[in-house]
Amino acid sequence: MRCNEHFRKHVFLSVSDTSRPKRADEVDGQDYHFISRLQFEQDILARRFVEHGEYEKSYYGTSLEAIRSVVCEKICVLNLHPQSLKILKSSDLMPYVVFVAPPNLEKLKRWKIDHSEPINENELREIIERAREMEERYGHYFDMVIIYSDPERAYQQLLASIQSLEREPQWVPAMWLLGKADTM
Repeated sequence: MRCNEHFRKHVFLSVSDTSRPKRADEVDGQDYHFISRLQFEQDILARRFVEHGEYEKSYYGTSLEAIRSVVCEKICVLNLHPQSLKILKSSDLMPYVVFVAPPNLEKLKRWKIDHSEPINENELREIIERAREMEERYGHYFDMVIIYSDPERAYQQLLASIQSLEREPQWVPAMWLLGKADTM
């Protein structure tokens, strides 16, 4: 099986919730879970979101339930703000956190040149500095770090990690198993 086929077969993105009105071309449950502003605020208070925020007077968020609905069938890939990792790691979801870090300044410059993109050295330094700060502040939540110097290599590393997680037994806290047994 080719790598892309394996990835598509086993990996899925969760569907986020929003309080904004549904557009004509959108499908509820596919593009977003469209809920009222009041329901969204109640869900925030009930801590049902891994992360949430407000944009143009509408709420957007990733609910624990949306993630659970994916992990029953496939691997759920999330792109979260690092502040969300504490909530995710303390949930019953057993996340495997991969931090994708930028390469060094010279490799970033080379990538920009190879892709005919303008080089703003200050911007590139800021990207590297923000990544260093994230790793310093949230690194204890990371299960794997991928240096994104080559997209194909990064993809292969991620795919190998996913395949390893599928094959190898994983250790989890006993309370997770006891909690699941109590609900069965």
